[in-house]
Amino acid sequence: MADVSIVIPVYKPDKEVFKKVKEALKNQTVKAEIIENWDMPEAKSMNTGIKKAKGKIIVTLAQDCVPENEFWLEKLIAPLKDKKIVATVSDLYLTEEYWKTYPFLTRILTLNERNIQYPEMDARACAYRKKDLMKLGIFNEDPKVIGIDGDLYIKLKNIGKIVRSGGKIFHLHPLTNPKKIKMIYNYAEGSGKIVKAYGINDYSFWPRLLRAIPFLGLGSIFGRFPFKKYFYLLPIYLLIAVPINHVINVFGFWKGFFFSNRESKRNTGL
Repeated sequence: MADVSIVIPVYKPDKEVFKKVKEALKNQTVKAEIIENWDMPEAKSMNTGIKKAKGKIIVTLAQDCVPENEFWLEKLIAPLKDKKIVATVSDLYLTEEYWKTYPFLTRILTLNERNIQYPEMDARACAYRKKDLMKLGIFNEDPKVIGIDGDLYIKLKNIGKIVRSGGKIFHLHPLTNPKKIKMIYNYAEGSGKIVKAYGINDYSFWPRLLRAIPFLGLGSIFGRFPFKKYFYLLPIYLLIAVPINHVINVFGFWKGFFFSNRESKRNTGL
């Protein structure tokens, strides 16, 4: 029986990126059972894989997240030796090579992703114990839920610690301008739903709320700019990315907050 099972929800993947994901997994120092679930809503896809998994440790990995090196999985699962830790999280990074394939507007809107991101919780590259996930009811499949990462985070925090593993994945998400704008909106709407559902218990309550306040939210967008790498793009970022992100964040958040019963594309299929 495998000790580790990696569950990958798959839906219309970029063939080249998905090939890199599978090649990287083959080269890991820790061998694992790989479970691909195709063409399902995200939460259902992960839950189906988790239930089938033979491993005591479950890793959820997005189809566009490529492990940085052969030690990624080893680093990710190592903290789980401590019984007080219930989940570990990977750092995220958008490589310059892949960033340059985006159209101009999308490159400007994703400049903040050219810094390494340190999420508190992100199901795109996390590890957990299967028994803990089963005890908590796994991922919420309710089509009205959009923030499935935040929903699980709150459940996990009630039973233990969530820590960064130090491992990193390259998030190579294929994007067009309309797709990127829609993604910003979906996350904003999800933030509104999470804050409405969990209030101050949400791990990102204050950052989510701040981004949704007209004018005050501008500061959080400006603060994520990668000054050292792209200082010469700051004027364009201020003229384009900051106002677009801010307007979408404000509109999406409050729509999600006040109309939280609307079904989410993320959890209904895509």
